Amino acid sequence: MAQEPPKIRGLFTEYGLPAFLASSVEPWYENIRDNPASSDCLVVEVGWYKKQNGVEHEFLRFDIFSPDEVHTSIVIAERGGGVRNQNRDPSGATQPTETIAPIDTTGAVTPPDATVPPTSSQDITGDSTASSADESSPRVDEATKTNGRPKPKTRRSAHITSMSTSFQRGAHDLVSYATLDSRASVELERKCKKATRICMLTFPEGARPSASELATLLYVTSKHEPTYAITNTQCYWFVETVFEALKSLFAGAAQDNPKHRGGTWNRVPIPTKGGSVDVVCAKYRAARAALAEEAEQKRKAEQQQAEERQREREQRLAAEARALAAEASALAAEEEKQKEREKRQAAEEEKQKEREQRQAAEEEIAKLRRELEASRAGAST
Repeated sequence: MAQEPPKIRGLFTEYGLPAFLASSVEPWYENIRDNPASSDCLVVEVGWYKKQNGVEHEFLRFDIFSPDEVHTSIVIAERGGGVRNQNRDPSGATQPTETIAPIDTTGAVTPPDATVPPTSSQDITGDSTASSADESSPRVDEATKTNGRPKPKTRRSAHITSMSTSFQRGAHDLVSYATLDSRASVELERKCKKATRICMLTFPEGARPSASELATLLYVTSKHEPTYAITNTQCYWFVETVFEALKSLFAGAAQDNPKHRGGTWNRVPIPTKGGSVDVVCAKYRAARAALAEEAEQKRKAEQQQAEERQREREQRLAAEARALAAEASALAAEEEKQKEREKRQAAEEEKQKEREQRQAAEEEIAKLRRELEASRAGAST
């Protein structure tokens, strides 16, 4: 019977679980951050995946070892657009909690409603180009044609750059995970097989990022640009920023295909917000330093509490020892008194015995005297 995966929430699922689990980046990060075991789960490789149809959505797959390296977790991170609302702060996008992906009536695993962006954004769940752009903008494929003929690629790119951004939406950054070779991982594996891995990142032993470090990077990246914009902070930006930040942060990271087609649609480069990698790396280092400081403060507080409990135990033990010593002393004193009483009693008994012997002797003498007197009286008569 196969050994059950470790119970590390956010990374591993039980073999019997029918579907993968998913949540927004922030609650996933909090689960990982609060579990010390996540620091012993190391990222083995990172895959950059790209769909070949529709908006050519891109996502990252992370293969992560368990602490004993017996099990592997599949973690997929991706960005989509949340609900479009002209008057809504995009940073206030709803953050769903962790949910299980249900199985539909056909037997296929489908993402839960709570973890899938609304139908107005297909960057994650669909392939409609129109739904990824502003509804007031023309379709990209239509806008890039003239009299039925495609426009030059430079004009396509220029049109994409000039798309309307008057409607804002909060980004929906999603993390899905399952234990490799389990029932729950089937749909995640299928998702990867339907796309193309265009690039891979590996790390040398001893320099692999931990799941905790990865969670921090995904969190600060998501927080750095919480707004989804088709023109610069879309799924391409999210994937590229995380991928390049990993290369920058972890020495020895090796990329297998530097000339991949990431960040393109229909082979046309799509603009993304520049300068994000350095900023995200700086925020990552600051976040890790803050976590380390928090962990150190927690360690010191726990050590102080442990030392205080130890002092209290020692004081209690000392008090108990003093009480035992006092009790032993009192008992010894009582035993000494008992011995004195026994001595006095023995002496009294000895005196009593002497008195009885003396009385018996006196009675014997008196008896002899009486007998002597009686004898004398009989002789005189």
